[in-house]
Amino acid sequence: MKLFDPRAELAEIRKQRPTAATPATSATQTAKTHPHVAKVADVAVPRPEISEIPTNDMGHGFAINGHPKTWTGNIVSLDAWRGLSDWERHGPNGRVWCGVCREWIADCEHIKTTKEYGL
Repeated sequence: MKLFDPRAELAEIRKQRPTAATPATSATQTAKTHPHVAKVADVAVPRPEISEIPTNDMGHGFAINGHPKTWTGNIVSLDAWRGLSDWERHGPNGRVWCGVCREWIADCEHIKTTKEYGL
């Protein structure tokens, strides 16, 4: 069995003649256009404009992906957000239900506060 002799291999490499260097690639090469590739920019349909939604309308924050959250914490898409009612978007928004007035009211004379109950 013949073992690998690194010195013999190095001597063999040194006996070989140097090869001619290849020219470097020019940095100013132009891109080649292929004759069978369509230029899609000429026939492409322009993208529709995305309407901006005011962020102050989305007071309950946004999810990581940028979709708004409703007052219940549900994450909805922007398209779904546009279809929500004001109640679905914001909920009671600081108002409380008054059973006498039968409506959501921010401040009502019929509703006792915790101070009035002595709490």
